[in-house]
Amino acid sequence: MALRHDHILNPVTALGFYVAESGSPVVLAGEGPFLKVFDAETNKLLSVCEIFDGQTIHGIAIREAGDLENSPRVAIWGGSSLLLLQKNDLESLLCHHVSSIASSVTAVSDWILDVAISPYDDTCVLITAHNTVLQARHVKDRKEAKLETLSSPSRSILYSGDLVWESHTQILVAAGTVFGEIIVWNCSTTGKSQVMYTFSGHEGSIFGVNISSPVVHPNGTIGRLLASCSDDRTIRVWDIAKSLDPVTDSTSLIRETGFGEDHGSDTPVVASRCIATVMGHASRIWSVKFLTGEPQNPIHSSISVLSFGEDSTAQHWSLDFGNSDIDTTESNSTLAAPNRMKILAPGRSAKLSQLNMFTFHSGKHIWSTAIFRPTNACCLLVTGGADGKISMYTLGTGEALPLTSVQVNSKETSAVSTIQTHQPPRSFTWALEDIFSLDLRTASTQDVVPEEPDSQPGLAKDIPPETAATNSQPPKSKKSKKLVKDGFNRYAFASDNQVIATTNFGRVLIGDIDTKIVWSQALLPETSRYDLNNYTVIEGLPEIGIAFLAGANGTIFAYQNGQPLQAVGKVEGKVADMFKLFNSQTSSYELLVTTLSSPVATAFQVECSSIAAPQLLPLTSCNLPHKFVVTSAGRVNGLLVMGARSGMLVFYQTAKSADPINIWTPSKDSVSDAIATILPLPVASLATLDVGHFLTTERTGCYSIFSCTSTGSAIEPAIDVTVLRVHHSKLPFGPMIESAWFHDGELFFYGFKSKSFVVWNETKHYEVSNVDCGGAHRSYAYSPSRSSSGGHFVYTKASKLYLHSQRNPSHAILKQGGHGREIKASAVSPGGDLIATGAEDTTIRIWHYNDAVLALDSHFDCLSIIEKHTTGIQHLQWHGSKYLFSSGGNEEFFVWAIQSIPDFGIGVVCEASYPDRSADGDLRIMSFDVTDLPSESEEEGRLLVSLAFSDSTIRTYAYSEAIGFELLAVGRYTSSCLTQLRHIQILDGHIYFLTAATDGNITLWKGNVLNSESLETQGCTKHNILSTSKIHQSTIKTLDTMAARSHFVVATGGDDNALAVSIYPLDCLQDSQPRPRVFILRSAHSTAVTGLSIALDTEESTFSIITSGNDQRVKRWQVRPNLRTHLAPNRLPQLDISLSGNVFTSVADVGDLSIMSVGKGASSTKALVVGNGMDLWDISKLAA
Repeated sequence: MALRHDHILNPVTALGFYVAESGSPVVLAGEGPFLKVFDAETNKLLSVCEIFDGQTIHGIAIREAGDLENSPRVAIWGGSSLLLLQKNDLESLLCHHVSSIASSVTAVSDWILDVAISPYDDTCVLITAHNTVLQARHVKDRKEAKLETLSSPSRSILYSGDLVWESHTQILVAAGTVFGEIIVWNCSTTGKSQVMYTFSGHEGSIFGVNISSPVVHPNGTIGRLLASCSDDRTIRVWDIAKSLDPVTDSTSLIRETGFGEDHGSDTPVVASRCIATVMGHASRIWSVKFLTGEPQNPIHSSISVLSFGEDSTAQHWSLDFGNSDIDTTESNSTLAAPNRMKILAPGRSAKLSQLNMFTFHSGKHIWSTAIFRPTNACCLLVTGGADGKISMYTLGTGEALPLTSVQVNSKETSAVSTIQTHQPPRSFTWALEDIFSLDLRTASTQDVVPEEPDSQPGLAKDIPPETAATNSQPPKSKKSKKLVKDGFNRYAFASDNQVIATTNFGRVLIGDIDTKIVWSQALLPETSRYDLNNYTVIEGLPEIGIAFLAGANGTIFAYQNGQPLQAVGKVEGKVADMFKLFNSQTSSYELLVTTLSSPVATAFQVECSSIAAPQLLPLTSCNLPHKFVVTSAGRVNGLLVMGARSGMLVFYQTAKSADPINIWTPSKDSVSDAIATILPLPVASLATLDVGHFLTTERTGCYSIFSCTSTGSAIEPAIDVTVLRVHHSKLPFGPMIESAWFHDGELFFYGFKSKSFVVWNETKHYEVSNVDCGGAHRSYAYSPSRSSSGGHFVYTKASKLYLHSQRNPSHAILKQGGHGREIKASAVSPGGDLIATGAEDTTIRIWHYNDAVLALDSHFDCLSIIEKHTTGIQHLQWHGSKYLFSSGGNEEFFVWAIQSIPDFGIGVVCEASYPDRSADGDLRIMSFDVTDLPSESEEEGRLLVSLAFSDSTIRTYAYSEAIGFELLAVGRYTSSCLTQLRHIQILDGHIYFLTAATDGNITLWKGNVLNSESLETQGCTKHNILSTSKIHQSTIKTLDTMAARSHFVVATGGDDNALAVSIYPLDCLQDSQPRPRVFILRSAHSTAVTGLSIALDTEESTFSIITSGNDQRVKRWQVRPNLRTHLAPNRLPQLDISLSGNVFTSVADVGDLSIMSVGKGASSTKALVVGNGMDLWDISKLAA
């Protein structure tokens, strides 16, 4: 039975934009050996094709100009493999006519670093890891391309390279060496080469180089720039204009190895060629790119540069030129030069300034990038990361790098009209006096339309208002001290596009948001004109176009578009806060009002009309618990729920009583803070109304989901309510999580992270918006758009009003990703519905695999991300579908309660954690096992949990939700570290289990876990070693077991590359020294075996073992044991093992391997390989 590839979620290692014959731009992505094609407009996956057999794709080059019929359009390379695709090949791929084209691959003698397709003929050139340039061309009637070596001026070892065609015969080469130097040289198709420069200055290996398009210098000469990035975390830009005194001896510019300068050679001074340097990333920088654009005058312009790093960020830089040339005389050179060094021509000084930083990937590493310019004003950037995610975002480049005249493919021009670029966000700024300097009318009269700040500076001055006023008038005549002292107070949105701003003097400003911002003033009634002075509480109901305002005397005013401000309600005392409520049972809105120093909250019914002012009808009053400060409120299944500053929740049946019917209090050991939102979950059907669910946000960076079960009847509703927290999750920003809402079935949050305001899509796990506003301690309001994923954000900063308007998310996701670090553990729930993975990024992800009929529609769907561990995950295990257990370093062991939430997904709550941490708490829990514990009494639901620690100790506990952990037995192995632990059987009150260790031994243990008399007298018992067997030469990395009627099988893989099968008869458990029959297959893999699982076959007499390791091979072994020794007493047990499948997996550093069953009736069996990515293989008979 063979292994058939099913699905992959791997690091994206290559990207490119290609314009199809239809004019539609598509994104080509290399993921492992597969090429995936995405529609750049709809983000839909169009096709998948296997390019290489046993090799990951490392790069994609696309022909950008020219339209020769037989010329290669796309070059794809990986390692030393090269594939050239012509137009017909690409169109067949886009039409799903091919699934693999690995047979057309050309083998190259060295590792390929870069490829450039000629715009002039049907050839391409490539540079290898030893600084050699080769030329490749298609030959008719041959699948492989013809290769020809052009030249190599130096056999330096390279980490990076870049190639640019300058003419029909000349190629400009930039080569970044392992030893920190950059060699720039010219290569000719005739075979000649000339070294131009050897740059030094980086303090580490050169990971990326990029040659710019031609630029025009101030003196009118045309040259190029070179950008480089390094292990030293710096970006450098070099002037590589041709020297006026070229060097003819190419060897004089080459140093084979070594950092720094070599003053003993005739190398010219090149320090002045470095025109800009900057350090910006938190770790290594992998690549750097110039942005290209239309021709322009660059004398006073800036050039955009992009960098991509190990810190998973993409950073946008502006290269700004100075006004004077660099003085390159010997005394003023950046690098002092001996007299015999040659001084190059003067350059220009420049500065790299950061424009933006994009953090749209998780974990580490952005491995691939591609740029496409649909318009002159902006360009599309796609990035692929180690997390497997492909992000696409729009860059407003402004002035771009000028291009010389080059023939452009006409299809690219047509693509501009087919692809939709996201509209960039708009920002506006006003000082208060700027708004009142306008001839404001009341909201019912004609409004004044100001210009945007950029076009009318008077509306958004950077000069402080005091300075502006002092310069325009004498101090005495100027003062309207009231106007100077007045300031913005509170904000709210009366509708999606209408913001209300109040001032300290009680003024109410209305801003209508359109292409321009229109300001007007709403006046309070004459008898209440001072009610909002110095104190305002405001609550917007944009769903119905109303906003309520209240001041210190308890009067509540209402604003509705087209209506004047009117007093509509009254409470006793100073209003503390107001909260909007939506009652789904009556389909109406309510307003809950609290007052300072009052234990009563008042609810009003909101009555609105299009022709009359809204009204507040008193509904009910609620008595608050002692010291209960209300911070949020909501309606859930007819119950009124309030959240407090302390994290408490109170529940009211307002139709029955003013007193709460339940109070939920967070546990003492949990971190709690103010509850900012209470949001009922949307219900798709009426069948679940007996149990309601609602969501809360907390100012701890987390959100929770609660189930709310009412007990009562139609006559006596909700006499009691049972509240359980069924989900608790940490968000990737915070801790100030301020609000949540649903839009098109997706869950959104907004809040603050450090000085930024963040909008987050939790359903798809991506950032919608990020605004540097200065932090949470300010007045602000946010209005999510009901027609898009954007919204409006208004806030106060430095006494000014800022409005950030964004219609689209900050970026689009072509492909969802996963872990951004190596996955170390995986586990599949018994039903196969849920997959848990744990990685070095300290997170646990729970997935569901959608096995669709069409392969293109199959995908991993991430249901939940668990963030509680502080170290990498060591081991995961399901117990049924209700519990997931996880372990890691720092003696972390958690019990996760899992349950389904209707119309939402799954809920995850940390039910318990390891209770007996040592004083240092620095041990790793390497492995564990969980088994149902037989009960001697009516008590049920107890679990037996055994933990293996890195100091060779074993601790066995009984666990239940009600009691927690109870220590039953302990044991200690030798000084070798334990790596694996598996329970075998509970027999006569004793647990039999196996451990594996770094010494290559398997040990069988026995421990007392049900003998109550012994436990009562000793507190806990000691595990005893029954037998130890030497299996592997060194560490046992992976282990799996299988029980049969008469024996149990133990399969192990180790650091010695071996696969071992150990068979224990069940009756040997009663022996004093049970010994297994061991079968060892040496060199099962060429490296360590790090993942292994046993898969049951349909025949009882056989089973399969699926193995994988660091050699990136997945192997299937067919095993047939022959244990019938009773037919021949002198005959030893035998085992037949054969290799039935051997395939390449692109997952590097394999950490684990799991077996899962999917489909109706578990019709399909699959093997999941995890490490640097996730690779799924079908191992069922149907895949053969």
